[in-house]
Amino acid sequence: MNKFRVKVFVISCDSIDKSQKFAEKLEMPFPVLADPDRKASRIFGVDRLFGLSKRHTFYFGPEGKLRAIDKKVAVSTHGAAVISILEQQKFPMK
Repeated sequence: MNKFRVKVFVISCDSIDKSQKFAEKLEMPFPVLADPDRKASRIFGVDRLFGLSKRHTFYFGPEGKLRAIDKKVAVSTHGAAVISILEQQKFPMK
């Protein structure tokens, strides 16, 4: 993913503190944003019952337009899936 000129972040429905601990535990190289009131989850249509959200990846181009949505996020293969979509959608390279 480092070969693309993209910004990556995760949105978590947990509190700021819990989101920060999650990011530190997994040593995430990108920000984890907290959405405890679930506003972003509702806006993006991923809100579910019992405080959970569906795992989706949204791809916005440099112009700010939504280019793709991956609704079948599988943790074990997600890195490869992201790179594939970035290539298919012709995201800018570094």
